[in-house]
Amino acid sequence: MLAEQKEEPKQRPQDKGRHLQAVEEAQSPDRRRTSRHKLTRFINYAFVLVESLILFRIFLKMFGGNPQNAFVAFIYRLTDPFVLPFLSAFNLRPTSFGLGVIEFGAILAIPVYILLNYAIVKLLEIIGSRF
Repeated sequence: MLAEQKEEPKQRPQDKGRHLQAVEEAQSPDRRRTSRHKLTRFINYAFVLVESLILFRIFLKMFGGNPQNAFVAFIYRLTDPFVLPFLSAFNLRPTSFGLGVIEFGAILAIPVYILLNYAIVKLLEIIGSRF
């Protein structure tokens, strides 16, 4: 007789399913961590974008950006929803000097959005394992 060949036990289709399920379960926390990380990055990028646009608005207002200009008008329209809640926070009117204006509501909006960003990211960390 020639050398006997050992036959490896064949996996049944049911065993493959269990194996795949075990692998997916083992990878699941990593996937959740990755998803949470991606969501956190997205939230951070969104807030940085809003804060940057508000800062740009502040500079345009300070240096007398022409609201008739299409680009300046676009920035003002884009940032209005984010700044309007803060414009009446103080009973101060925008302070004018020459052509420029200091908009205190817009200046207040930036730290508020920074704190809101921080709070949302920390909340996601606390919820962490469920998210």
